[in-house]
Amino acid sequence: MISITLWRAEIGQFYHRAYTSSTKIVSDFSFPFRFSCQKYTFISVLVLILQLLSCDIDLGFRIFLSVQKNFLYFIFISSINLSYFIRSHIDIHMLNERYYVYQVYIFLSIVLLRCGDIESNPGPRLNPNQGLSVCFWNLNSLSVNNFAKKDLLVAFNSIHNFDIICLAETYLDSSYPPEDIDLQIDNYTMLRADHPMDIKRGGVCVYHKNYLAVNVLNFNLLSECIIMEIEVDNKKIILFNLYRSPSQSPEVFAEFIENFENCLKNIYNSQPFMITVVGDFNAKSSNWCSSDISSNEGIHIDSVASYYGLHQLISDSTHILPNSSSCIDLIFTSQPNLVIQSGVFPSLHSNCHHNITYAKFDLFIEYPPPYSRLVWNYSKAEVPLIQESASNFDWVTKLSSLNIEEQIKFFNETLLNIFSNFCPHKTITCNDKDPPWLTDDIKRIIYFKDQAYRHYQRSNKTAQDYVILDNVSRHLNEQIELSKQEYYHKLSIQLNNPFTSRKKYWTLLKTLINGKKVPVIPPLLVNNIYISNINEKANEFNNFFSSQCSTIDTGSDIPDEFQPITNYELFDIDFTDQDIMDIISNLNLNKAHGYDNISIRILKIFGKSICKPLELIFRNCLAAGKFPLIWKKANVIPIHKKNEKNLLKNYRPISLLPVCSKIFERLIFNSMYNYICNNNLFSPNQSGFRAGDSCTNQLLSITHLINSSFDDYSSIEVRGVFLDMSKAFDKVWHDGLVYKLKTFGITGKLLSLLSDFLSNRCQRVALNGQYSEWKDVKAGVPQGSILGPLLFLIYINDLSVNLKSTVKLFADDVSLFSIVQDPNVSAAELNSDLRKINNWAYQWRMSFNPDPFKQATEVLFSKKRTIVNHPDLFFNGIKVNRDTSQKHLGMILDEKLTFNNHVSKKLSKASKGVGIIRKLFYLIPRNSLVTIYKSFIRPHLDYADFIYDKPNNDSFVQNIEAIQYNAALAITGAIKGTSKDRLYQELGLESLSARRWSRRLLTFHKYFTSKSPLYLYSIIPKVNFESRTRQRENIPLLKTRTDAFKYSYFPNSIQEWNKISVSTRNLPFTIFRNFLLKSIRPKPRLIFGLHNPKGLKHLTRLRLGLSHLREHKFKHNFQDSINPICSCGGDIETTEHFFLHCQNFSLFRVTLLNSLANIDSDLINMDSKELTNLLLYGSSKFDLAFNNKVLSCSIQFILSSDRFSANLYQ
Repeated sequence: MISITLWRAEIGQFYHRAYTSSTKIVSDFSFPFRFSCQKYTFISVLVLILQLLSCDIDLGFRIFLSVQKNFLYFIFISSINLSYFIRSHIDIHMLNERYYVYQVYIFLSIVLLRCGDIESNPGPRLNPNQGLSVCFWNLNSLSVNNFAKKDLLVAFNSIHNFDIICLAETYLDSSYPPEDIDLQIDNYTMLRADHPMDIKRGGVCVYHKNYLAVNVLNFNLLSECIIMEIEVDNKKIILFNLYRSPSQSPEVFAEFIENFENCLKNIYNSQPFMITVVGDFNAKSSNWCSSDISSNEGIHIDSVASYYGLHQLISDSTHILPNSSSCIDLIFTSQPNLVIQSGVFPSLHSNCHHNITYAKFDLFIEYPPPYSRLVWNYSKAEVPLIQESASNFDWVTKLSSLNIEEQIKFFNETLLNIFSNFCPHKTITCNDKDPPWLTDDIKRIIYFKDQAYRHYQRSNKTAQDYVILDNVSRHLNEQIELSKQEYYHKLSIQLNNPFTSRKKYWTLLKTLINGKKVPVIPPLLVNNIYISNINEKANEFNNFFSSQCSTIDTGSDIPDEFQPITNYELFDIDFTDQDIMDIISNLNLNKAHGYDNISIRILKIFGKSICKPLELIFRNCLAAGKFPLIWKKANVIPIHKKNEKNLLKNYRPISLLPVCSKIFERLIFNSMYNYICNNNLFSPNQSGFRAGDSCTNQLLSITHLINSSFDDYSSIEVRGVFLDMSKAFDKVWHDGLVYKLKTFGITGKLLSLLSDFLSNRCQRVALNGQYSEWKDVKAGVPQGSILGPLLFLIYINDLSVNLKSTVKLFADDVSLFSIVQDPNVSAAELNSDLRKINNWAYQWRMSFNPDPFKQATEVLFSKKRTIVNHPDLFFNGIKVNRDTSQKHLGMILDEKLTFNNHVSKKLSKASKGVGIIRKLFYLIPRNSLVTIYKSFIRPHLDYADFIYDKPNNDSFVQNIEAIQYNAALAITGAIKGTSKDRLYQELGLESLSARRWSRRLLTFHKYFTSKSPLYLYSIIPKVNFESRTRQRENIPLLKTRTDAFKYSYFPNSIQEWNKISVSTRNLPFTIFRNFLLKSIRPKPRLIFGLHNPKGLKHLTRLRLGLSHLREHKFKHNFQDSINPICSCGGDIETTEHFFLHCQNFSLFRVTLLNSLANIDSDLINMDSKELTNLLLYGSSKFDLAFNNKVLSCSIQFILSSDRFSANLYQ
């Protein structure tokens, strides 16, 4: 931003002469000039700009910000064109007053030089993506004002696109977890080094582009420092980001210098190509900035840097105060010859006095290329024409002459051809996008701010220019805030719109909570070499994933003796075209498609019209006993699990198969699953992938076993062993699986088809629009397939045969439990079972965790006070490690089964969600906040809640309830101390304790009515209907000795069940559920579509009876309210008094009553109490629009009265 005052002062003398010169030129050469440029002349434009520059400063500032392009650049182009015109149209020697032309040209040059828009040594503009770029900023708190400075940084970086952003004085601590969405910047990875005492002081962080190969070095010498090793262009680069506090004592500084020097020494020994150190050193040296006086700290730091060959690049002041400046934010490098650019940008925030320093180095970086993809506009698809074309197509004739592979290829091509004719589509390029609130206006202000800073530097840093620079900073902050508010306002309109689709609604909510997370895979570290090329990364992933799909060569063979487990057989499947249509109708639109580009939505649009050709193809496959090769190809997407992102082992593959193959698989699955279940062929110990069974069912069975043992004098202890099978789905031996299919009675063409389904499969990895080579998959059940889980259950089904201990299977999760009555006997049984499992794994070529010490873990569940010696357990020749807890199926089972660790972790996750609601309070509607709570926060506490519930433990109940109470406060903006019951009624929330009670009875209803696995149903005592007592229809209570067992699931649920009337117990499940929910869930107070967060907050506080009205504060014993009398000297300051009687707000009340009269004249004739209730709650007598107007009047009165502003709290 350029000082308008300076413009007027310094070019005023040129103004008249330039104007006169331009007029003279136009008059002397009017004919050719006007003939060539009749619409406008460059001179006219110049005069207009000069007139704008001479106007009032505020208007001038707005003009600067409103122009669509840099007008100074336009002047430059104008001067060039004017010069060209003069040379081409005018003989300069014919000019009687040639100096006029030169004056105009000189004037234009001075304008450009004064604006600071021209470099002293101009040359070709650098490619912004050329070279490694680093910037540093001490931003004095990253989290202040809801992370406003991060938004400024994002806006700034959208222009400059730095590869590495280093920050100091972040003021972060452990209360800000690394995954906090507010800390994330799209396409960057964050590294942190907070204050060593975990307080909100100091600290540094680094954001680096995801495509950089970065390794963090840990010397443990400098506390607030991050040292990174970056591989760029096959060269090792070391980057420091550090912060040195200015309050260090001489002793602490001496230690800092020693540690800094030791770090440099260690790094130099590793012989890196370049060392770069950035940071706020809080030290000055005249060698860095000639205007600074060297400090003792600066002399020492400069000496160490010079000794190790580090050159300091920044020579301008970086710490700017109104009356002083200094250079303390520094960039050192050992390769100054590689520096393309370096310098200073102005601070982004008016309250932060540190400028941004930067440097760009001549190092080649391989940037991820943009990729393209095909996009269909499904909303404009001509569905009737699509269906008609497919229905009228002669599929039978066309397909009958082709083999199976050709049939599918022809079917796919025809489908896509028809669809492309009647559905608009285009190919789009996928690039990184700016945040939606980041507008061109914001970028333009940042650009002008850079220009203003340059002008400030060149004008001897006058106080006047400093004020102008500061004003631009404030304007930038305000513009970003306004832009974000506008963006969130548009979102709130969409969320409030009843016509917003369910999918769009959930997409918007997830965007608000998690941001637009685009998974980016950094360079991969393979054999100590970083791989950045996309194709090479895809091939490395594919090599790794395909290598996992291999069996363990134990040398075992298929058993010679065939031992079927049933006399029944299944050799074929039967289906109709309606069965195919039912499957298509139930396909999930959110699932991705395979490599053939036929999406689920395309198939749903075709609908019934393609069922006949699909039926024909499916029947041909069954008749031939072949599964088409084209359907055995999978696109694989790598998904990060946890830990370092540059290691292949930390990714899992997601396989995407053609949708048509999944339809065929579903037909086969339905027949096979029904056959197996009808003949009871599955092991009763298996809970995985079983209809009617679940994780919580198995957990309930395990916890009941342990709790009942705790209650039994003869046992009190249970030994549990948890086995970790390694890549079990990928290790399935195909020949062994075919053998086990035979034992299940699968024969004939169906067996041939399934055998072929397993063989000759291949996959490729898809990464950013590019693909690896195809690789064969030689073992395992197909990932992402419908049949895969079922085939795995068949393969593992006999693992639990002949085991003595209690076995629990959930897919590949295997656990053993032994009730201890005699420690020696129990250990013998477990060791025997572990040997049998190991033998089973050897026979069927399965493996466990590659780490032999993690293949099995034991937990001794015990409440004994005295330690009992238990013999060791062994698995695969290794002693089983004993731990105090184990996470099993998402629940932490501790040795005393208190669930304290489990609940603590769940509460921690839920608390983070409450923080998100607080941040979104002013941005989105209340109903969306409630949805966020119910969908993203409460489920953390819902999972297995009826298992860990302790209804007899008040502190336990209160700790959990506090989460929902705090969430309700955050949603409504209510004051802490508000009645929990009134708060829950406002939002229509049942208490969590009541919710657990209802969920306990709902699950018990399923178990009691046999809609559950037999292993749970058998626990419930049978009702003795022949008894003559009044309780003959009640379930007999389980005998309990301890409170722990008494209040565990089954004993407590039976007791609560018997309290319900018999007629209610016999209700169908859905009606029973609605009955329970109605009994515990209050009807919410309506807000009738209002979205005025500030006003609604104060209205809600009045509704809840705890606001800053004196009566409310007096009732709640606020220390600043010794009496409830209103300041107007009238009556007690109740809600009614505030709305209708207080003399302090009589003028605003006139407006309120007039507004109500305009809605309905009868409203002002209501009695005071009725009118107050109407103003607070609306009325069911009126429709939504009427109530919306009334409550809007209430909010307008509340806000205009200013009663609840900070200065009127008393």
